[in-house]
Amino acid sequence: MRTVLRRLVAAAASVAVAVFALGAAAAAEDAPFRRGVSLQAFTFPAVVGGGYAAQAYPGADATAVRFAVAGLRGLGLDHVRLPVDIGPLLRDDPAGRRRRALLDAVRPLIGRLHADGLGVIVTLVAPGLGGAIPEAWLDGPDGPRFLRYATIAETLAAALDDLGGAPLALEPMNEPQRACRRTDGPDWAVHQPILLARLRAAAPRLWLGVTGGCWSKVEGLDSVDAALLRDPRTFLSVHFYDPFLFTHQGTDWALDIMPLVTGLSYPPRAEQVPEALAAARDKAGRAAWPEGVRRERLARAEASLRHYLTTDPRPALRETFADLRRRASGLEIAAGRIVVTEFGATRTPDRDASRARWLQEVSGMISAEGWGWTLWVLREGPFGLDRPDGRLDRSLLQALGLRAPNGSFP
Repeated sequence: MRTVLRRLVAAAASVAVAVFALGAAAAAEDAPFRRGVSLQAFTFPAVVGGGYAAQAYPGADATAVRFAVAGLRGLGLDHVRLPVDIGPLLRDDPAGRRRRALLDAVRPLIGRLHADGLGVIVTLVAPGLGGAIPEAWLDGPDGPRFLRYATIAETLAAALDDLGGAPLALEPMNEPQRACRRTDGPDWAVHQPILLARLRAAAPRLWLGVTGGCWSKVEGLDSVDAALLRDPRTFLSVHFYDPFLFTHQGTDWALDIMPLVTGLSYPPRAEQVPEALAAARDKAGRAAWPEGVRRERLARAEASLRHYLTTDPRPALRETFADLRRRASGLEIAAGRIVVTEFGATRTPDRDASRARWLQEVSGMISAEGWGWTLWVLREGPFGLDRPDGRLDRSLLQALGLRAPNGSFP
């Protein structure tokens, strides 16, 4: 089995390099994605009774109104990232009705963004319905689930390639796997060359994103083959959420201890330890967990809180970016073709002063390296920059080096 896999991967890599060589004569240019934001317009398809609704995706007009896309360029942004959960296309869509509905919504929105002078990164999201994770679709080069996913991705790539115009990119799978290298199944490194080769053959003009495992963190780049980046219209896509305890405090979908972690400042302050521990104990006491689970999670949360609040995280942040710089050099990719396609932090209790400091430091470090960045996210949920009244927070925009909107922009 391993010999077969190696031959399939080698064949896919050969096809990829051959296809990529068609454009290799032209000098590689910087990726045209310097400062952007993600919009969750198609990230969460409508669900009814545990399955996808017949009308799973919103229309382009509704999305444009919801996110006030007409004013984004005025903030100083040059691109928008659209994560698209393609679950409804992978389930029960024999006539392609949902695919057509999605394209009927996405294509006009991209056209509107292009007309406003904004590039677009479309990121395909493997469905998470019922708690599924992306690697469930990575069942090997000839696995039925992967082949289904690759066929849908290829079809969408061809449809997007027809748009032309302003910069347009496609990322074949968002955060493809948990491990940097899988030991419980075929690795992302087996599947990525195949996907990229199929996408490039279907879409010769699109920019294509290349990423690694470990939820697309810097450490996951170990599995990326430099040959995939020889195509001059590829970019390296990385996600950054460090220190995780700060960026994801209070969330209930990440680590199991995160609901116990709240009220953290940035930079951390040791005098917060008693208050943070008391809050964690109170939340653990009210959680509907078995007693043994409660004690174990609380113990881990307390240890994590003590470490965060008594350790300066900034040297580790700088080292992570230095590590990315070293890895990029090994992959022979220029700084201008690296995009941190996700970074962000949840709202903080000090009127977002801590979040503003983190956003300013991290976006500044990224820009200083010559890399692009895409904030997660502009609006909605704990990561959004919108205030309770729906308007964008001027202090957070300014922390990112963006222009604060005038009074007429929501």
